[in-house]
Amino acid sequence: MKRREFMTTALAGTAVLALSSQAAHAAPHAQENVVFDAQNPGHWKSVEALHVPIIERKGSQITIRTPHPMSEDHYIVSHTVVLAGGKFLDRKTFSWKDQPVSEHTLPTGYTGKITITSTCNLHDFWIKETQV
Repeated sequence: MKRREFMTTALAGTAVLALSSQAAHAAPHAQENVVFDAQNPGHWKSVEALHVPIIERKGSQITIRTPHPMSEDHYIVSHTVVLAGGKFLDRKTFSWKDQPVSEHTLPTGYTGKITITSTCNLHDFWIKETQV
C-alpha cells in the first residue's frame, strides 16, 4: 500500500475513533472487527499482544511502544495520541526499518483521558485508553 493511501486510511480511522467514542460506550461492541483493543481483539485474537500499544509516562512525556517485529512486509505504520474530547495531540509514522516507539509531550498540567492508537499494515487499527 502506498504511504499516501495508507495515511488517508489511518487518518480516517482516527476520525472514526474520535467521532464514535461515545457511541462505542453506548454499544460496547459497535466497533467489533473494526477497531481492536486488548479486551476486543476480534478476529485478530491470536496477535493482540503484538499490537496493543504500551504507554509509559514520566511527567508530561509519554512513550508509546508496540511490541511488534518490523519487516518490509509487516510493520507498525503509526502511533497517534488523542486527548479527552477527541482533541488530536500528535502522530508519529514509521517505516519498516524503524522501531515502533514514539515520544509525545502532553500539554502542561494535562490530566484526563488519552487514547493511543497503533496501526499495523496487516492487522488493522488498535487502541488503548488510559487516564493520566
